[in-house]
Amino acid sequence: MSRQTLLTAASLAEQADFRIGSVTVYPSIRIVAAGHRREKVEPRVMQVLIALAQAANEVLTRDELFERCWGGVFVGDDSLNRAVAGVRRIASHLADDSFTIETIPRTGYRLVSEHGPQMLEDDAVAVDDPIPLASSGGISRRWLVAGGAAVGLGAALVFWTRGGPVDPAQELIDEARIVMRAGSPDAMSRAIGLLRQAVAKYPESGPAWGLLSLALARVDEHALDTATISVEEIERSANRALQLESGNADAMAALAISIPYYGDWLATEQRFDQILAKHPDHIFTQDSRLFFLGAVGRMKESAEDRFDLVKRAPFDAAVGYKEVYAHWFMGDIAKADRAAMRGLDMWPRDPGFWFARLWVLANTGRIDRALAHVSDQATRPAFPPPMFDTMRLALEAAQSRQAAAIAAATQRVMMSVGQNVSAVINAMMLLNIMGAIDDAFTLADAYYLERGPIIAAMQWRPGQPVVPDQRRRKTNMLFVPTMRAMQQDPRFMPLMEDIGLAAYWDKRGIAPDFLAGPSG
Repeated sequence: MSRQTLLTAASLAEQADFRIGSVTVYPSIRIVAAGHRREKVEPRVMQVLIALAQAANEVLTRDELFERCWGGVFVGDDSLNRAVAGVRRIASHLADDSFTIETIPRTGYRLVSEHGPQMLEDDAVAVDDPIPLASSGGISRRWLVAGGAAVGLGAALVFWTRGGPVDPAQELIDEARIVMRAGSPDAMSRAIGLLRQAVAKYPESGPAWGLLSLALARVDEHALDTATISVEEIERSANRALQLESGNADAMAALAISIPYYGDWLATEQRFDQILAKHPDHIFTQDSRLFFLGAVGRMKESAEDRFDLVKRAPFDAAVGYKEVYAHWFMGDIAKADRAAMRGLDMWPRDPGFWFARLWVLANTGRIDRALAHVSDQATRPAFPPPMFDTMRLALEAAQSRQAAAIAAATQRVMMSVGQNVSAVINAMMLLNIMGAIDDAFTLADAYYLERGPIIAAMQWRPGQPVVPDQRRRKTNMLFVPTMRAMQQDPRFMPLMEDIGLAAYWDKRGIAPDFLAGPSG
């Protein structure tokens, strides 16, 4: 394997397959495999992985990486850092640390492996053996069959899997799935653009229509400007997918996700269960159902299944950050800490992981570390400074336990709840951390029932802070360990009755965790 050749996205097709550590790398199709687990990676991550593997156990300088993977074009350190982080994700999640990426300060990086890359034999992968991606949709290995006139204008490109021709939109679909995993507004916007391009170019592609409908349905969750997106477009795209491909899992999930479930608890659970009965491995439906279980107080059940889901989707930030909460709910704080730090290493400044770490620190007797987390401008999300000022004031008040400080911080927190939905979620957590339970119930009445003297923000608006999973009215935070004082208050069960959760528990014949007791 040459260490000198320029690596480009196009040249990946010419790179030989190889093994490094416990994974097999297929550069031409950008797939890394370990046993039955498969992940398709971004071109730049694959380029950096190849470069580091070719120099296994030797230092590769940053300049050498820029030269080999960017052609010497200066693109800034962030681009290289993101690509290296992607290789580290492969090492930790797929390779089980059978190789590692060592940072050499002020110099570069070294891929450390007991054995260097081992080239695969030419027949190591059969031509008719597809390599599926570990995702809800599945991406097949494409084999190009060209006739004798391949260089002529009449050259035919034929793509095969076990079942026949591959969808011609597959390349755009694959790229959209990869982009969606970042979970950020920009990523969702780019994914939607790719999929709109796919259905315009290949209008008979059921998978493209299905994934488009799902991406559109998840937009509210990621707080994009919804001015150009409507429920009608979601329904139209999903129905088109189902016409072309009966039982399309993405389309079915889109139709279920697009319906608000606040106050419609039982029907929501039934919708998710119906999809999973047909598509038990559909990751987005599983993720939505587990988040729903948290919304109805079934936190431990949600957490237990979450661990398996994260293993199946290790490169999806929107799935991964919820693992932090899952460990917290199960009482394993050390694992929660590790999951949070691993996530922030993989997706620096990601709001989901950042908030997960904040709340775990603040609610496990480590307010000093929570304050340091909030004050670290280099690692926190790009939110308005007043949001962090409010958090800091409330955490300092909770730490001091002084009545005057708590009263002043509570007033500041309550003044913020009309500004945006994120402030409402933060306020509910901060009020409970400070022990301001009366104000927490006042906020709950305003947010869930629109009653009382306070007016709380209900929906995200353009320009407001973007935090994952704050879609519509959210009840999950009512059932985290922070809320025990509220849960034990005589006002809590009447609140549950008013928002319909008590009726849901009764109809399902179950008890939420806070009523089931320690063994529940």
